[in-house]
Amino acid sequence: MTSEWQPGLRSKIALAIRVRGMSNDNKFFDEMTETCYISPSGLITRLPNRVELDSEIHVINKATRRGGNFRVVWVNVQGREGWHDVGLELIDMEGDMWGRSLGKARAGEAGTVAEAVLQCQRCQASALTLVPEAAGEFIVDGFTISRPCERCKASTPWAFTPGAAAPQDRSRAAGGGDQRRKGRIPMKMKIMVIRDREGTSLEDICETVNVSANGAYFLTKHRYAQGEWLKVIAPYREGAVAIPVRARVVRLDEPKDSYLHAVAVELNREELRGRTLRGD
Repeated sequence: MTSEWQPGLRSKIALAIRVRGMSNDNKFFDEMTETCYISPSGLITRLPNRVELDSEIHVINKATRRGGNFRVVWVNVQGREGWHDVGLELIDMEGDMWGRSLGKARAGEAGTVAEAVLQCQRCQASALTLVPEAAGEFIVDGFTISRPCERCKASTPWAFTPGAAAPQDRSRAAGGGDQRRKGRIPMKMKIMVIRDREGTSLEDICETVNVSANGAYFLTKHRYAQGEWLKVIAPYREGAVAIPVRARVVRLDEPKDSYLHAVAVELNREELRGRTLRGD
């Protein structure tokens, strides 16, 4: 069994799988679902049943009919749209479970390591923590993972703390925090926000309140999730050709006397290189 996942080898791929185990209310389940990511040492999937941290479940790849035993590393205890995101670490495998699909993971590009403010659910201690076991898009409200706690002198459940600080990548500049706050300029500008919903792209045309070198604060009639990954075209001009930039939701506000929601996003620095949000 590996002690740490290898995010650089993780590949986003949907494979039909059969998952069997015990739910958190001690009921046996046998469900069909699909992978979100796979790697040589684990996988990320979605289950209609909530499972306990450190419990074991059995997974079978429907294509190869091979399976393996896995340990629950993290789980979203709140669930989204009736499903719970789950991170699983490989314990043992029955032969070549993934077949050629694992080759795609081995050939994948090196990924970033997610970072988030987590809080011990036993003593309430908080810490900015590297989370190599999960892709950043899954570190949202309800995300819970087992971690050693120095204060408790034991492994305890740690949960993502929305609002305390946004999940970050390892490549984030030293000091962390909301880098979008630096150099904000009040500016009304039309932008297009592209969201991925179960493989379908949804477009949201919004107007900014202010922008910075690598972020934007805008109003929308739609509800967004803390930590959600997006793509942004800024400025947006109908009919113009533009390359979207990856972005992440770092703050959510509810303005008074308005039916609109306020969303702050931080844009990917590498994709922004040589560009500005003002189109200069």
